[in-house]
Amino acid sequence: MGRFGWRSGYLKAQNVQSGKVDITTDINGDGTAAVTFPKTMKAKPAIVLTAQEADITGTLCAISPTATGFTASVDGSSVTSETLTVGWVAIDY
Repeated sequence: MGRFGWRSGYLKAQNVQSGKVDITTDINGDGTAAVTFPKTMKAKPAIVLTAQEADITGTLCAISPTATGFTASVDGSSVTSETLTVGWVAIDY
């Protein structure tokens, strides 16, 4: 199958994976980290990222997603020259 959709308010998906990744930022609050999925997706998944700490500013982005993983990126974070923990959810469709 490899498809997902909303039905009666519930998410129906064949492969949903989640995890967290630590991104080390530079003095500008920018950084990237590679994420590899525990199980290969059937297609390029939809990915949601969220910072795990409160009061964090900046832009989170999943770069170059593939069936095997993606690069988590932060740009302009208020966390500078430190590690930012980012949670992710990938949904195979």
